[in-house]
This record gives sequence, structure tokens and C-alpha cells, in this order.
Amino acid sequence: MRKIFFALMTVACLVTSSVAAQDVWISSGGNGTEWYIVDETIAGDANGKFRWTNALTKLVAADGSFIGVEWKFTQVNPEGGRLANWVYSTVWDNAPNPEAEVLPGTNAEKILLFCLNRLGI
Repeated sequence: MRKIFFALMTVACLVTSSVAAQDVWISSGGNGTEWYIVDETIAGDANGKFRWTNALTKLVAADGSFIGVEWKFTQVNPEGGRLANWVYSTVWDNAPNPEAEVLPGTNAEKILLFCLNRLGI
């Protein structure tokens, strides 16, 4: 009886410890690529002087290889709607890119919306 108890406890520990981070699909590219957000990396804040959110993503090629891309979003002016006045910058393979405006229908908008919804902002 004791052996059965310890066996069940071991299985329960293995099951709970095997829960891993989730990559969430965001969109497909025209060349067979797929964008995923690494869910556990989403951070952000709506309190204070301005709103911000950051996340790591993966751009996965058709062959399964991927590039990690860091996204940093900031709402530069709190006036306007939920998606008004947001800018972002990305870092691809340790190379930062200049800041750009979040435009409707872009991957930037899709990633921003997912992050805001996940954070409840």
C-alpha cells in the first residue's frame, strides 16, 4: 500500500512539473512563416505615467527553424482609444530596430492586442 501511495505521488509531481510555457500562434506570413508569442514572457503595466507591454515572439520558418524577436510597446499619449498612440520597437537577433507606429492589420497590432488582453489592460 505504501509503494502505491508513493508511486501515485511521484506521478502527480511529474504531471504538475511538466506544465510548460505556451507558444501562442498569432499569424502566418506569405512565405510559409508563422508568428508565435511566448506567452510567459508577456509583461506590462497600465498604471503610472504611461502604458507599456513587452513580449518575446518566435518567427518560425517552414522547416521549423526560428528567430526570436523581442517586441516593446509604449503608448506615448494616453488620449484616444485603446489602440491610439502606440509605438513599438523590435530586437531581432540582438539588433534593435527603430521605433514605429502600431498600424491596423499588422503583426504589431495583433501582438499588442494579444498582450493587452492577456494583461487585462
